[in-house]
Amino acid sequence: MSQAAAISAPRAQSVVQRAYVYAVALVSVHMVVLGVANILRVLAEIALGAPSGGFTGLPFVFADFNRPRDLYREQASLAIALLLVGTPAWWWHFRLAQRAAVAIEERASALRSAYVHVVLFVTALLVFGYGQRALRLLLQGMTFGSGDVPPGFFGLEPDWPARAAGAGVMALTSAAVLAFHVRLSLADRRATTIAGRAADIRHLAFYTLVVIGLFFATFTTATTIDGMLRRAADEVAPLSGFTRAVPVPVVEPDPRQGPGPTIPPGVPPKPPPISRDDVLRFQLLGAVPAIVAGLALWLGTWIPLTRGLTAGNDAEIERRSPIRKLAIYLIVLVSAVTVLISATFALSAIGRRMLGDPIVEQYNSLWHELSTPVPLVLVFGAVWLFHRRVVEGEAARESESARAAAIRRLYIYLISAIGLAMAAVGVAGAIGVFGSQLMGINTHSHEETARYVAFVLVGGAAWAFHWRTARARLDDDERRSAQRRLYLYAAVLGGVLGLLVFGSAALYRLLNAALALSFTLDTWHDVWHFAVDSTVAGATALWSFRAIRADRAALGAAGDESYGVTVLVRAADRESARARVSKALAGDPDLSVKG
Repeated sequence: MSQAAAISAPRAQSVVQRAYVYAVALVSVHMVVLGVANILRVLAEIALGAPSGGFTGLPFVFADFNRPRDLYREQASLAIALLLVGTPAWWWHFRLAQRAAVAIEERASALRSAYVHVVLFVTALLVFGYGQRALRLLLQGMTFGSGDVPPGFFGLEPDWPARAAGAGVMALTSAAVLAFHVRLSLADRRATTIAGRAADIRHLAFYTLVVIGLFFATFTTATTIDGMLRRAADEVAPLSGFTRAVPVPVVEPDPRQGPGPTIPPGVPPKPPPISRDDVLRFQLLGAVPAIVAGLALWLGTWIPLTRGLTAGNDAEIERRSPIRKLAIYLIVLVSAVTVLISATFALSAIGRRMLGDPIVEQYNSLWHELSTPVPLVLVFGAVWLFHRRVVEGEAARESESARAAAIRRLYIYLISAIGLAMAAVGVAGAIGVFGSQLMGINTHSHEETARYVAFVLVGGAAWAFHWRTARARLDDDERRSAQRRLYLYAAVLGGVLGLLVFGSAALYRLLNAALALSFTLDTWHDVWHFAVDSTVAGATALWSFRAIRADRAALGAAGDESYGVTVLVRAADRESARARVSKALAGDPDLSVKG
């Protein structure tokens, strides 16, 4: 009996068999999605009496729309064929995979993870894209789809009900497949610990969706607020070149000429002109679904991922995921750069008015200029602050002080580098403009001057705050950290390269003028700018180099250095090996385990 049971026990598939099964299942499940969605779309178009649209998901298959009845037949035939072929193929191969998934090795395999999370990723994007399209068409069509509005004036499709139905059925079909594979992913994680490449594939799919949803929502929100502020600015300060309406003289009808021309029977009256407020309403109705879809995609992935950091048998794997850290720091980098650059443009717009430029110009005004950077600062500033808290939470959750410090240092020195670069550019530019003014040949506009000053204020503040934070925690571990050394050596490299480039340019202008025996004021003007740029670059390199020497001197005075030694441990897995080494080194403050 035991021998028979051992023979009939399920086994994991071989690598080749596993690759075949999941490849066929991956292709066939998308065939099923396309088939079901397009069958329902064709039925909706026939019921609504609308001409056939493109084949959803494969719009390039049927490009000739001059034969509506033939298109119905051809598209329905293709959709039914995809469904009839794809359904049994997926069912058969998925059953094979599930039968083998009784073995723990099968559930933890990278190929199974790739199948589950590629399907999850693609269907999530289909729900995201087609769901917001359906909602956008419904909102805009129900508001502006009456006969009083010229069809297509706003970009609204004439057959918007059928198009909304087609997008909606694709979103619903994809949502059903998405929900099934989310449950499959959760079941695999409950059955065993998913680690290694299988976990990396899962993290790559989920955190890519996090980044897509967050950035889509934030950029759409910022551009929507931008449009609203521009419309308000048009009322506060109308621009003569664009928004100031030209008065149309009113001509009173002459009673001696009789009544004016009448509209023939059966001809619809001319619709009233579209106002700019209607255009703004149309744009807002299109932006709301995009914002909601982006937030839903972001929160729908971010919240479960955050909960997995503290709950579940793979919480440690979730916390140590390099893809998670990459996604977080990518968001921090993009949001920080957006905030700093947008704040610079906002301050420069205000600054050039303080230098004498008019507040309202023919084609621009202060209020119109602020309508773009201010929303970007507000929206991405909130994203930046939120993810700064996320970085702090990552560090607080780390049980090892070394890993927590590494997370904190990476954030601090990243923002310090951005701020230092902005401040250096601003200082060089501001001093250069000041010298040009003294020479009496200031060719720089007030906008350029104000932008240099704004770079100094914004970049200098960002650098000073984060550098001061780093100085407050300065100890031997901080001085040895790779993040601090990378920051300082990058500053030295940037400064030296700037010194070489701008110093060479200044020497070139001097030698060229000396050989021509012509030292004009323009020559001295160029030499001045190159000299200032090279001086600022050299000062940045020198200051950073002195910081490096100070770190070396402090470490040398401290005595012993820290060295890394590789220790090979025989254990079941990495965590078991770490536990054995930590237990063996317990009680010795000079020894620590990293990695």
